[in-house]
Amino acid sequence: MKFKQPFKQPHQSRFQQESKEYRMEQKVSIDNLDTARLVCPECNRTETLQLSEYKLTKRHTRVKYKCNCGHTYIAILENKSNPQQDTMLAGTFLSTEDSKCSGKMIIKRLNSKGITLKTNVDQKILPGLDLVLEFVLDDGKQSIVKKQVRVLARNGRYLTAEFTEEEHCDNLGPYLFFNKLYI
Repeated sequence: MKFKQPFKQPHQSRFQQESKEYRMEQKVSIDNLDTARLVCPECNRTETLQLSEYKLTKRHTRVKYKCNCGHTYIAILENKSNPQQDTMLAGTFLSTEDSKCSGKMIIKRLNSKGITLKTNVDQKILPGLDLVLEFVLDDGKQSIVKKQVRVLARNGRYLTAEFTEEEHCDNLGPYLFFNKLYI
């Protein structure tokens, strides 16, 4: 992770400080999977950050971020969603590509578009990797769900991934609907 929290301003006159900061700030919303998408104002590169580990409770959090192009800018992370309770669904994951990684996981957040999970061990899982997840729902039938996802962001043992299929015709569909997790 390339940002520091909390952000402290260098010693400058108040006017210089505000004008520089105002030019370089961008507001970014944190979604309900605890991710934020930053766009570098210099090179327009998009970076998806996984923020589950940080437990951001404030409505607005300022961070200083350094892009891979070398440009540094300030982002204001807006936490618009209400604190959501973690789902805590147990399961396993397996990579579908050459880089063989697998293990146990706990699903922390879930919605119709994607998933946030915590792996049992820290692995070199990079964004763009396809994984097959198998997990048990906490519904009355203890339904087993098998889904394919693409990793969007990683921070330590936390991963955010999007489902490769938009429709959920298996037991996950009714579960998402019943628990009001469709977005």
